[in-house]
Amino acid sequence: MNVVYASNEHYARHLAVSMVSLFERNQKAKKLVVYVVSMGISAKSRGLLRAMAGKYKRELYFIEVGQIRKLFDFPVDTRGFDISAMARLFVGRLLPGQVRRVLYLDCDTVVAQPLTALWNTDLHGKLLGAVLEPTIYPEAKREAGLKAQDAYVNSGVLLIDLKQWRQSRAEGRLLDFYRKKGGSLFACDQDTLNGALKGEIFYLSPRYNFFPNYRYFSYKELLWYGKAYRMVPEAEFRKAKSHPAIIHYAGDERPWIAGNRNHYRRAYEKYLAMTPWEGAPKEEGKRLYMLSYHMMDYVTVACPPVRRYISRYFGMKMVEARNGGRLQGADVCRGSHRQEKPGKPKGWDGRIQALMATYQGEAYIEGQLDSILAQTVPEIQVVVSDDGSTDRTREILERYQKEDPERVVLRHRERAGAKEGGGGIPAPARNFFWLLSQAEGEYLLLSDQDDIWHPKKVETLLKKIKEIEGEGKLPALVYSDMEVVDSRLQPISPSFFSYAHSNPRRTSFSEILVENPVTGGAMMMNRALLELAKKEPDACVMHDWWIALCASCFGAIAYVPQALSQYRQHGNNVLGAAKTGSLEDLRRRAGRQKEVEENYRKMFQQAAAFEKRFGPKIGIEQRKALWAFLALPGQGAGRRLANIAKHRLFKSSKAQTLAQCFTIPSRYQEGLTL
Repeated sequence: MNVVYASNEHYARHLAVSMVSLFERNQKAKKLVVYVVSMGISAKSRGLLRAMAGKYKRELYFIEVGQIRKLFDFPVDTRGFDISAMARLFVGRLLPGQVRRVLYLDCDTVVAQPLTALWNTDLHGKLLGAVLEPTIYPEAKREAGLKAQDAYVNSGVLLIDLKQWRQSRAEGRLLDFYRKKGGSLFACDQDTLNGALKGEIFYLSPRYNFFPNYRYFSYKELLWYGKAYRMVPEAEFRKAKSHPAIIHYAGDERPWIAGNRNHYRRAYEKYLAMTPWEGAPKEEGKRLYMLSYHMMDYVTVACPPVRRYISRYFGMKMVEARNGGRLQGADVCRGSHRQEKPGKPKGWDGRIQALMATYQGEAYIEGQLDSILAQTVPEIQVVVSDDGSTDRTREILERYQKEDPERVVLRHRERAGAKEGGGGIPAPARNFFWLLSQAEGEYLLLSDQDDIWHPKKVETLLKKIKEIEGEGKLPALVYSDMEVVDSRLQPISPSFFSYAHSNPRRTSFSEILVENPVTGGAMMMNRALLELAKKEPDACVMHDWWIALCASCFGAIAYVPQALSQYRQHGNNVLGAAKTGSLEDLRRRAGRQKEVEENYRKMFQQAAAFEKRFGPKIGIEQRKALWAFLALPGQGAGRRLANIAKHRLFKSSKAQTLAQCFTIPSRYQEGLTL
């Protein structure tokens, strides 16, 4: 286990308390190495800390950086926070290269339980793990580029994948973000981590960063402060209250201040007595304030709205003070004035559009819109068509359009009444074909209403599509893998294709005829492909399958083996991520013959519609494969197998491919256009 702290001489006592608690509660850990990023810790304090670590036979290394301000090349205003907190942004360069994972702890933490489970937590491809902080002020979140309903984490405990941190240039991205914010944010490093790494943070249990005042909050009250806290099960919150693993003395009720009556102060006092700083006097001068604050804890229990009002009033005073230029005593680096903050991101330049079809999407749509608008390629325009939602979906969309009319455009499709029920086009596909007919961009992406895009998704796909389209702008489509998550964004699988037992590299026309590897929410297409695919066909299984057929027949397809979005799997998905291709799946299919037959009917209708739409334009080899596929319903099992093998009508697994010989219903030959 590798643990890193950042401290100066002023916090050396608290660092000692945290280290002793770490050593005491993790005595069974075979290896525990501690790194301290030092900003002027004295030789005497270092000696005491080394002796303390030696008592537990643990390795301790100091990394002296002196004045951390020298690591910044722009003015930095921490708005009253100690600048040593900024050291966590530089862990990638400061720690030895062989350190691939590290647990960062603030000095004002106490470890109350063994941390083996935390250390072994699977981050599911995320850069770091952290604990949600729902009570942060909305104004602070907004300044960091987050919406009020966005998840926000506390930076006092961070489980960091240092290998990925370095590979993804996290430090550079963090500094660029902070620079663009004028080197000044309400919670400096914490706001920077939340804003710059949005979508790249795994949410840990509140047990691993529990704030003492949360003892007095109910679970329902924390949901009032931040809807994102729904990702934390209520049982997990209750467990954190009674058995926290890491206590973080954030806020005003610090156990080293005289008069503090908070329940969790005893843990700090216990471990302080085990350090060379035993008996250190508490800070005086705040006894009345500590009493008042503790009374407010009980107000929180008895009458939460009163606590909200008090917190809001005094909290806003603090926000205004920190926003009002230079706070007296604030720690400022390299410069005597704050840089001008950048204006709004530039609007749409005509290149990239994300087409979003919505229906009853109020629960998730804000998160998806935010993730699109926060892409590293800023000139994206979102074009939305709502399919007659009766919840708050349209209200939310109209608010986003009002806030940013250049980048959020509403073009709702009008339903055709009773005629909608006929034909071979599902309702979601009709909505997307409508959006395709309205598209004006050079590069187009399709967006589901409930996914979350990683910040570099569009940038990554754009780079790939430019590689394959060539100078002549060949019709091109690229698509990526996705993480599968539940309704609360908790991981189910790091790979959509692994979860579905599907082969994403099946991109030939004959293979896509029988099985579609391309999920609409994971794709990008260029203008040339749009012109081929945008007209609604007579029939299709789904819009993304039709687009993939067009690309495989007339252009180029490429797969990006990287999860660039989170695919939310929940009860309201139109099409969910299904585990296909396994023996279990085949047994299920055998028990739902009518559903299997209906799927085949749609597939053959789609193939017939494709032949009707493009006819002579289809190449010779593709036409042979298409005709062979359309002929399968009229053939026996042996002949089917021969044609499947000859024309490579292969599905992801051999079992599924072979099953076609027996599961394709012969009666669907009638009525097909050959």
